[in-house]
Amino acid sequence: SLGQHELLYKEDEVLLGRQVQTLMKLEGRRRELEEELLRPPTFAQWAEATNHTVPSLKQQIRRSHRAKAALIEANLRLVVTVARQATKKSPLGSRSRGANSVQFQDACQQGIIGLTRATEKYDPELGFRFSTYAVWWIQKEVAKNVSEQSRSVRVPQSAIRRINDIRIQERILMNELGRRPRDEELAERVGVTARKLEFYRRCAEEVGSLDRGVDARRGKGSMSTGGDGGDGGGSTMDAFVRDTEHPSPTELVDRQMLKEDVGRLILTLSPREQAVIRLRFGLDGDAPMGLNDIAEKFGVERRQVEKIEKRALLKLRQPGRSQTVRCYVSDHT
Repeated sequence: SLGQHELLYKEDEVLLGRQVQTLMKLEGRRRELEEELLRPPTFAQWAEATNHTVPSLKQQIRRSHRAKAALIEANLRLVVTVARQATKKSPLGSRSRGANSVQFQDACQQGIIGLTRATEKYDPELGFRFSTYAVWWIQKEVAKNVSEQSRSVRVPQSAIRRINDIRIQERILMNELGRRPRDEELAERVGVTARKLEFYRRCAEEVGSLDRGVDARRGKGSMSTGGDGGDGGGSTMDAFVRDTEHPSPTELVDRQMLKEDVGRLILTLSPREQAVIRLRFGLDGDAPMGLNDIAEKFGVERRQVEKIEKRALLKLRQPGRSQTVRCYVSDHT
């Protein structure tokens, strides 16, 4: 736990920082050898390039890793403090406790990444405390994590910076012109095209959830619904927003089942009746055909085709046959 790690004195930070810097120099030399040899170097080659013996090199690596771990563990409290401050200021801080706790854990993990990076970059010879240097790296990684989680759809950091710049320049132009700037004026001020400006504006829009509760207050007292409409029997956005252009998954399943049941029902007819019904109503995916077209296709009179159709429809309406598709009629009426 965090309480098991004592805070370090300045002298301890200097000693541990020097060991970590030694490890970074060894790792840098190893990468240079890997580029020269086009393969990972052996311990013997690594030790020779760094003026060590193989046992002393391994001992130094173990000592430096222990120093790095001690420096990280002693400053975990700093990560928690920065993560807690960042989550309170983030847009997700006003949500439910469960969602906020998950974000806090993610912020802590990202803060540890920043702390590790600070440990590798820390130069103890400059004379300042490690926490002063590490807090910048921790805040950078935590802020990056919070900005990514504050949106349902992740937006890259470069795009977020551009969106913020567009908003700032738009306010400046409003003060200078006394009106809302046109897209061409704002695009020229920011240094992008009008099409790119519209793209960044769409990226800046928040994504709403269909599961979000709707506050449907109907009156005062006991007749009103809850505060946020999400728990106390309130409705959700899904009940009011409907995609009219595309069928829902339930409708797709109903259509497929209806098609299969109608196909099995048609198979109970004679082959001649099946052919007439399929062409008459377009059951095979083609457009429905008229009686004259069907008669011309089979080379018979129109009256004979009409008689076959009436006989087939009479059979299909029999209760013993139509009970498999009668439920679809009741569901859609």
